[in-house]
Amino acid sequence: MKIRLILTTVIALSAIVFLAGCGGNQPHELERGGLNAGDLMQSLLDQTMVTLGGVTSRPTAEEALPVLEEINEGFKDLTKTKGELSDQGQADLAAMAAKTMPGLKDNWRRVNMQSYGDILRPVMEDMIVNLTNML
Repeated sequence: MKIRLILTTVIALSAIVFLAGCGGNQPHELERGGLNAGDLMQSLLDQTMVTLGGVTSRPTAEEALPVLEEINEGFKDLTKTKGELSDQGQADLAAMAAKTMPGLKDNWRRVNMQSYGDILRPVMEDMIVNLTNML
């Protein structure tokens, strides 16, 4: 009985995963070069928020700097290739950037007001410019 339930669950999940890819041959509006720009954008935004959220002192700011620099490079790359997206894809990406900008700026202000804000200031200001360029 237990094995039958497990087998049924595995088959059902396999069918869901298989069918999830069905939907025709039209690329998603945010896909470019085999990557989904929306997923990449969301991943970069999530990483930024988590990283900024962990900055509570000068040592954590110093640790966060290379991580934020790498994330910012991802935003720069995304900005450079934004033109490869459809008009709708570009609009969707801009909407994602606009929706996230207030929270990002709030987190940045919290860190920037501290004595260790100077460590992250150049990369964060550049990141905000890169996100603004997506609007």
